[in-house]
Amino acid sequence: MVSSRSFVRTTMVLALGAVALTGCVTISDPQSETPPGNAPEVSSSSTTQPAPGSPTETTPPTTAPAPTTEPPPTTDPAQPAEPQSWAQTVNLVQSGVARISVNSCTSSGLGTGFLIDNDLILTAAHVVDGAAAINVAVGQEVVSADVLGINQAADLALLRTARDVEGHIFTLVENEPMIGENVAALGFPLRADLTFTEGNVSGLDRVNANISDLIQTDTALNPGNSGGPLIKVDGSVVGVISSKKAWVVGTRDADDYSAEGTGYAVTAPRAAAAATEWQQRAVPVAAANCGTTTPNGGSDIIIAVDSSHDQATNVAQSLLIHGQGINRAAYDTAYAVFTEQMQTAMSSVEEWSSELGTSYWRELNVFDVSGEGDTLTASVLLRTEQAAIHGTDGQTCSVWNLQYSLLWDGAAWRIDSVTQPDGSAVPC
Repeated sequence: MVSSRSFVRTTMVLALGAVALTGCVTISDPQSETPPGNAPEVSSSSTTQPAPGSPTETTPPTTAPAPTTEPPPTTDPAQPAEPQSWAQTVNLVQSGVARISVNSCTSSGLGTGFLIDNDLILTAAHVVDGAAAINVAVGQEVVSADVLGINQAADLALLRTARDVEGHIFTLVENEPMIGENVAALGFPLRADLTFTEGNVSGLDRVNANISDLIQTDTALNPGNSGGPLIKVDGSVVGVISSKKAWVVGTRDADDYSAEGTGYAVTAPRAAAAATEWQQRAVPVAAANCGTTTPNGGSDIIIAVDSSHDQATNVAQSLLIHGQGINRAAYDTAYAVFTEQMQTAMSSVEEWSSELGTSYWRELNVFDVSGEGDTLTASVLLRTEQAAIHGTDGQTCSVWNLQYSLLWDGAAWRIDSVTQPDGSAVPC
């Protein structure tokens, strides 16, 4: 069974700076502040009106006039107030953080990204390197994505989603942050839901995993954080999270020492320059070829999530890993979404996939998710296309009403059984 991976590149530094990577975290993984507006100028002169009943000529006052008070500066009601706390910041920007699910030909992984436009997501290169298919969850929306640009030497990548999604659009700062500046990370570490961790900028112009000009931070980072935004309290991005150092020497013996508080991020100016260049591309980077030509649309699956269950988008992403694996002939990846019990019932990946060579998922609607804890039920409508010889009653386009039973195994939602409440598929 192929295990899932979470991306947050972890490095172990060897003597003389040589680096080894554990997967991709692999565990499986400036500041340009605008000063507040000046208060309006107020004249220092004052005019005293005679009190009722006093002589018409004015006499010099016997006491000093009361000091004038400057009115408070006004704010533009069209501009949102700048966040004053991390809680306000997270509430403002969290809708733009993307949970990225990646299929390679033999495994799947999870990382983080963030919106810089309604159809553009910045992330780390090692999150999507070798991807055969990608889907992203932004808020309650799930959509497939392609790699528009990738640079492993800078550990940066830009994704373009199949359609626009709604969410906060992040702004990248024009200069590097200052050492000691307070920063925070947003992402999906260890396959958890959106997580916030806070720290400081520890250093600048650092080198890690052969990547230079990095920001060092003591912000807590874990597998799954890779590609996420490192932000200031105003919500602006100072860096794209890249890696962390786990061990000083890397031998993990008595002479070795674990490394603490040594995370790294690619600077925002470097990321902004790369994204600007990649947006001029007209053709996405080719996906990994898993041994099929995938005619008639490749791995893209139209997806809708209509359930309000708090795990609905996570369930949808697991089902998409399965469907995209089928579409790209990444059958090992698709098969790994099954529980061990389900795999036993299927006998083997070869037997299960023997008639899938002409079958493709086209549309998936997750209209209901129910249950709690480690067991959920997902009711879906699925549209597939296939050769007539492999279709129900010779159908080349079919609509299936399916009910999936899913189990949480500590890493992902796995398919434990599938039933058809309405019987066989019907023609499209």
